[in-house]
Amino acid sequence: MMAGVERANAQSTTVPEATTDGVHAAVAADDDYEWVEGELGPPSGSEYFNDPNYDADQGESQADPTHPQPTPSLLPGLALPFSDQLSEVRRKALDQYGITFGASYQQLFQYTTATVPRSAYNTALGAWAATSVTWAPLDRGGDYQGMFVFRWAFRASLGDNAVPAVFGPVNQGSLWSNYEFTSWNQGARVEDLFWEQRLGPQFSFRVGNQGPQAVFNFFRFKDARTGFTASPFAFNETIPYPTFGLGASFRWLPITSDPGVYVVGTLNDMNGDPAALGIDWSTFGKGQYFYGLEIGKDWRRPNGEFDHLHLDIFYADKRSTRNPDTTPNTAGGGFKIAGEKQFGPWVGFANYTYNTAEGGGISTTFSRDMATTGLAYLRPFGVQGEIAAGAVWGQSFANLLAPGMPAKNQYGGEAYWNLLVTPNATFTPGIQLIWNLAFNPTAHFAAIPSVKFRVFF
Repeated sequence: MMAGVERANAQSTTVPEATTDGVHAAVAADDDYEWVEGELGPPSGSEYFNDPNYDADQGESQADPTHPQPTPSLLPGLALPFSDQLSEVRRKALDQYGITFGASYQQLFQYTTATVPRSAYNTALGAWAATSVTWAPLDRGGDYQGMFVFRWAFRASLGDNAVPAVFGPVNQGSLWSNYEFTSWNQGARVEDLFWEQRLGPQFSFRVGNQGPQAVFNFFRFKDARTGFTASPFAFNETIPYPTFGLGASFRWLPITSDPGVYVVGTLNDMNGDPAALGIDWSTFGKGQYFYGLEIGKDWRRPNGEFDHLHLDIFYADKRSTRNPDTTPNTAGGGFKIAGEKQFGPWVGFANYTYNTAEGGGISTTFSRDMATTGLAYLRPFGVQGEIAAGAVWGQSFANLLAPGMPAKNQYGGEAYWNLLVTPNATFTPGIQLIWNLAFNPTAHFAAIPSVKFRVFF
């Protein structure tokens, strides 16, 4: 359910310089990457691999003061009035104490032209405020750096509107939704609370409260705060992973001569429930876990562009904390294969997921098959962001909600424009079109326009 960080067009050859304390050493030539807010570099790259501020759909990358932000926004003169002072405070906090910090607020509004009978809502409005703090007291900037990561978030619906996370299946009768804009019972929770430890330049691991989607299932447009809204592109609940809870994960660059090859592994408590339980590690002892392994390859070019291919293999245990008579709850596993190809400002992508687990870690894994494909154009009109469009096909499980219920094919598409309006704010209008709604007995088609924005500092 969670959101994400940032994408890559990476068309500059600027290399960040090392700071005097070595927190961010100069990037090697084959990892040449100009970071800007709203971009996610290759998963084998130094920012993504070594810095939790760049975690997909969780990081606050603006918290890193060592990277200048040459972001060509629409209104560059409307930066926050305290931006320079904040940058200086960040730099001192990092240099003197090894601390980074960041915050953001994002909001999503959706409307649907079709609902299930007796639906209470045809609109959804979700709010999401987040803070992030990292502290590196051990070998800061070195090959054996140890870092503490804390992230807190408020997630809720606003006004008389649905929570976006349930808007798809509950109100539209759709096979998918948006799960990052969820609700922690209309409140705030600690989401990430983990220790990250490097063991040399090519291996790191994490232990503590975390979500698997931050390291698993790479996609450069998966950040639901600024990119795709529909879950097949973003959270991708066809992979039955859980939300935040106790877990462990690792990242590994196994081939010194080919730094584009990477391996990610994750093990997570299937019974984590931030909304109801907050941080509760007692359920880890039940032995019901999500297991994920990702093997990937990046082809990085000297101008910062990159192509990408990976294979995900996963398995999810049945959860004893859920009643299978009221909530789909069947153990199972599967795989996902995903690829991206960049041609200058154009990025094409496609993926396919096969899965046998029902319900999953957030009780919304309803599909056995899911496939997406699409195309994005980076920095349209010279403004940071992208215009992207994609198509989706998914097939639900047979007998999922009632005996004799057939499997059903659902088709759809989404288009959006992520636009950096000011140096500290994005605006993203978009629309989804869905045909053959899997759980709607009265409507065949729905159009779901959406508007979302993000403010970060």
